[in-house]
Amino acid sequence: MTEFKDRLMWDAEHGQILDADRRYLMLRADVLMGLFRRLEEPARGQALRALGEAVMEQGGQSARAYWEACGRRPQALLASIVDISAQLGWGAWRIEHLPDASLRVQVRNSPFAKGFGAHDEPLCRPIVGMLTAVGALIYDQEVRVQERHCCAQGSHADCLFTVTPRANE
Repeated sequence: MTEFKDRLMWDAEHGQILDADRRYLMLRADVLMGLFRRLEEPARGQALRALGEAVMEQGGQSARAYWEACGRRPQALLASIVDISAQLGWGAWRIEHLPDASLRVQVRNSPFAKGFGAHDEPLCRPIVGMLTAVGALIYDQEVRVQERHCCAQGSHADCLFTVTPRANE
């Protein structure tokens, strides 16, 4: 499969960046997360959840395209997601398979946490959304994704997620 960044078409005439028919937007992380920083609770939590759900839905469409392109092979999709996430600026991802058949995903340098700044709650709902979509593809069932800790919370250098098939709960 061609490198993600090499597939992007930068169409300045029409003001768009495309990967096939999927349009991307270049936006500073602190600008996006500044929107959430300005919201009070419960609106902030609701808006972050909505962003995660939108990523699950729309990013899930991209994940399905990558799933098909890699021959529906779970390891190939996970490797693709790690590479594409880095190329999109979503941090450096490392994915491990755990003995209980779940996944452990470590994300260093999350743009969502770094763009928001210090906070007492995990902030990486877009990553949760993408992992939910990817997990459903590789396990062929619903999954539960939890952000165990976030670097925005101050005591961790990374953000840590688990992806667990519902059948394993």
